[in-house]
Amino acid sequence: MEAQTAHPPSGPSSGAYPRWVMLERRCYCSIGVGNSSCSTADAKTQAAARTSTGHMIQVSLSLAEPLSTSSLCVQVSDGVEVQKHNCKVLAAHGDSVLIVVPVLDENHQYYYYKADHFVYNAGDAAADPPRPPSLSLLPPLYQYHTEEEEEEEDEEEEEENPAPRDLAAFAIGLLRRGEDELVVAGLRTGCSVEDAPELKLAELCLFRSGEWSVRRLPIDGDASEGWDELPSVWHTAVLPVGDRQLCWVHFSRDVLVICDDVFEESPRLRYLRLPMDPRLGSLSNRNVCTTAGDRVLKFVNIFPRCCCGGAGASCCKRSLHAYTIHTWMLRMDDMEWIKDGMVDATELWALDAYKGLPRVPLECPVVSMYEPNVIYFQLRESYHVKNCIDDTIWLLKVDMRSKTIQSFNGDGLSCMLHKLIPSDVSQFFYTYPSNASDGALTEQRQMGIERPPIVVVDEQTVREDDANNPMLQSSSFMEPSDQASEIFEALLQISRYGLDGDELKAYSILVQDNGRLFRSLLRLPKNMRKDWLLMEIIKASQAY
Repeated sequence: MEAQTAHPPSGPSSGAYPRWVMLERRCYCSIGVGNSSCSTADAKTQAAARTSTGHMIQVSLSLAEPLSTSSLCVQVSDGVEVQKHNCKVLAAHGDSVLIVVPVLDENHQYYYYKADHFVYNAGDAAADPPRPPSLSLLPPLYQYHTEEEEEEEDEEEEEENPAPRDLAAFAIGLLRRGEDELVVAGLRTGCSVEDAPELKLAELCLFRSGEWSVRRLPIDGDASEGWDELPSVWHTAVLPVGDRQLCWVHFSRDVLVICDDVFEESPRLRYLRLPMDPRLGSLSNRNVCTTAGDRVLKFVNIFPRCCCGGAGASCCKRSLHAYTIHTWMLRMDDMEWIKDGMVDATELWALDAYKGLPRVPLECPVVSMYEPNVIYFQLRESYHVKNCIDDTIWLLKVDMRSKTIQSFNGDGLSCMLHKLIPSDVSQFFYTYPSNASDGALTEQRQMGIERPPIVVVDEQTVREDDANNPMLQSSSFMEPSDQASEIFEALLQISRYGLDGDELKAYSILVQDNGRLFRSLLRLPKNMRKDWLLMEIIKASQAY
């Protein structure tokens, strides 16, 4: 793998890099080295290499806190023709980012763009001596490099001009381990063996130790009964889990495949379904992310609901744009999904921090890489309100545990959130030693970060809007006699839930915070209240 490093001009030491970022999939590409189309690119992140056609290419990063997006900037030398719209970030893990840059092959007999794949490495600014960023061109994957055909090459003469395989047929992921180990892996399912067509296999291409290989492997789990559900091509991001697993997710089929022991000689593929039936709503309603330092897989699903709590969007006044957010974490030892969070739209709409924001469904969830309970959502009014001329996109940071909105940014986004790739490549530009306390690093990471402006709204208008909104008309807007009747009915309903020893715990939870949770319960449809209360009991138990 050909690698080159760039030595950008030295500058003042700074800790003003975010702990993690949300990378846009598209790259900002420009022709002419030094003529960057990305004005916010950081010169300290620049690295250079040469394309497969021998031309110079430079890559740098524009990094921002997750309430904004980050991007990768590509510059190629004059005279090179590049498909700019197909320059993309494919995957990221640790200090590395995998990108593809289609470059016109002038020596090809047809008008042919060769897809060059590069691995960008951030280096380590805190090392002694510091390691600068580098950019490496991956060699092509040739047709004959399969596990079976490699054995035949020992007996047959090698092809003079082997044709490279198209990596676009694979969903490509990247996994790093330590400072030196790297694997690039691609998955394709639906393969079969010529002499045993009933035997279904997956094709796994692996770039390890500087060379490509292709393995055909069975998939453990329920895949033998669900091969028809597995797509032949996985058009999805590939998630690194820890330092030995990669995960492919397909939301249209509601399935995922996990590859264990990617660095070992005998990797293993496992098949798993997503929890429940997440097909309600659009694909942008759900996401699977890694969190807790990429050690945990978390599934987020936004269910549209009606006023009675049933699944599916409704046009009735009491449930217009209503939704419920559910989260699950995957227990890796037995591959079981554990539900760990539930927040209803009415709980968020009732918050002071939500004042002035449109009451429409959240979309495109992205889980924080280091805070499993923190999720970023996109809010876009024009998608849900007819004749709405305001195309403002808000990004909300929601704590699912405390059910609060920590912050939001209404400056607008340049792309949809579900087209972003979480990455902690930014933290490798810190000049502070890695053994500093997490608190100290967090404080240093926040230096120089511009916070979104505070939005001031007319409180009287907000109170009138809340009073006129049927979704928020709980007991706080009722007559005293009706309010007492609803409270009594809710308490009676709780006694019928069969909570056994947890019934008193439920009552103690509901009266906390001056009854805020009790008011949240009363806003919910009755058939949702038991599940909601059970999640609150579990959450309270985990706090002790």
